[in-house]
Amino acid sequence: MPRTAPGTRQSAGAADRELDALVRHVTLADWLVLLVGSLYATATQPDPQPTWFAAAAFAATGIALRLLLARTARRIELQAWSMVAFIGYVVWTTGADASPMQSLYLLPVVLAGLELAPARLAPLVVAIVASSIGAIVVDSDVPLRSAAFASRALLAVAPLAIGAWLTSELGAAVSSARRRAAALAERDELTGLAGRRAFLEALQEEVLMAARRDQPTSLLVLDLAGTGRLNESHGQEAGNAALCLVADVLRRVVRQTDRAARIGGDEFAVLLGGADAAAAMVAAQRVRQAIHAATLDVGSRHVRCTISVGVASAPRDGRDAAALLAAGERRLQRDRGLRAGAPVAAARS
Repeated sequence: MPRTAPGTRQSAGAADRELDALVRHVTLADWLVLLVGSLYATATQPDPQPTWFAAAAFAATGIALRLLLARTARRIELQAWSMVAFIGYVVWTTGADASPMQSLYLLPVVLAGLELAPARLAPLVVAIVASSIGAIVVDSDVPLRSAAFASRALLAVAPLAIGAWLTSELGAAVSSARRRAAALAERDELTGLAGRRAFLEALQEEVLMAARRDQPTSLLVLDLAGTGRLNESHGQEAGNAALCLVADVLRRVVRQTDRAARIGGDEFAVLLGGADAAAAMVAAQRVRQAIHAATLDVGSRHVRCTISVGVASAPRDGRDAAALLAAGERRLQRDRGLRAGAPVAAARS
């Protein structure tokens, strides 16, 4: 199974939780519409019994959808249609075009627009628009082809159309941002290495697998020194180039079975599956020398990058990802202290 599978499952879980939250909001809106619509219709109608029957049917439909369907976009769509039907009944029985309950139409439009695709949202909006224009036709003696009728129809329809469009655009933007965030969590955009979350998931999986097989596993935590000074002296592009240089060296030096990642601004990590502490120290020295040997062109100068390295091994330093990473960070700090004052890069002609 590929290493990214846990991250994919976590991203799917996050999306499911967000959909669950939206379904809960739609359910809450159902009850609010039921309460407001029923109270207003009961208070303004001489015979409230039809309203009670309509309210009971609306409530029963909502309960049936919750019992029969999982929390999916399909359920949101059906709940929105049910809400529109009940609002339409209340509007047509409490004054039609003059009913203040027409403003309730915005609720299903906004809630459905956050999740439904435009093609599935459009029929809902068309139904509401048809109901609103029909109410104007029935309740008005204004000629259909007059400017006055067009104005009233526009005032009724425009807020719904604008609300539907804006909400749909917002929903699409949120979905796109969510996908980009998940992609960035899996892979660092600058270096192309794995991101922090994906690395931690792979580390936890490797530690558990190593424990079951009674095998060691190790971790390198690396910090590139002095990128701040590079940025100040030569611009951010120089600092980014140094980070990419480290990433390229890691890809070249580590084994194909190892996993390299950028886990912070200047920090990298390498997962060394099956390596004990001694093998990890050898790997750390090999990585350090390879990075120092690589040169970075900065303007008219060639510079050599300096890194600090912390090594941690399981089960000696911990039996889970968090403990192992914490041990590697502590040893990285110790190595960084020993190298404090060393130049970021040694210039050569």
